Amino acid sequence: MQNYPILRLLEKHGDSLAIAVALLPPAAGIVAAAQGASAWWLAGGLVAGGFLYLAARSYIELVRLMIDMLLPK
Repeated sequence: MQNYPILRLLEKHGDSLAIAVALLPPAAGIVAAAQGASAWWLAGGLVAGGFLYLAARSYIELVRLMIDMLLPK
């Protein structure tokens, strides 16, 4: 089991990593809006954050499926 440290890391902390990745675009939109950019940057950041959350969660699910099916227990 120690041959795949990244898979184990993603299995254990994947949910937290997905949330962290998804929060980056809205944070960038907030910073851009605070510096005088259009409010559309915040809206775009929210949409991008939602998409990144779905993409990251699906990747984590695939990693967990791969661990369950392919790696010996």
